Amino acid sequence: MDHINNSSNPHLHNGILKYGLSSFAFVILEYCISSDLLKREQHFLDILFSLAKELRYNFNPTADSRLGATHTPESKAKTSDSISGANNPMYGRTGANHPMFGRTGANNPMYGKVPATAMTVNVYSLDNVLEYSFSSQVAAAEWLGVSRTTVQNYVRSGKVFNNQYRITKSTSSK
Repeated sequence: MDHINNSSNPHLHNGILKYGLSSFAFVILEYCISSDLLKREQHFLDILFSLAKELRYNFNPTADSRLGATHTPESKAKTSDSISGANNPMYGRTGANHPMFGRTGANNPMYGKVPATAMTVNVYSLDNVLEYSFSSQVAAAEWLGVSRTTVQNYVRSGKVFNNQYRITKSTSSK
């Protein structure tokens, strides 16, 4: 209903205004369990993005990603107001009053530790040979010459990167 009632997708909203709601069909393509939702959405996005650009209203080819999405000036102002001044958790903190003051290097509580959420990012060739293993998405992104978000999107989607690599992750067992 968001697509019909407001501008969650301005391109679609303008199309509805121009061509009329009767020119569009909103249907449930498939029922699935919630744990498969992103995988199934990606499947249908892959089909959709095989069509000509003029035949689709989606901008984003990746499920569960805001890639290319922008916030309205009103929503940006609201977010800014919610974390400005006294609402900011760092309000009034400077120097020795700052929670991380003097906590760099060996003084940092995480120094030398592997976070519980740490992951290994593996890059495989198309013939399933491990090309390289990285300790983070950032390290993999630097090696591939892309952003961390791009690596994250390829890990989630399972798509082949640059027609030569498959990118997977495994979380730390610590």
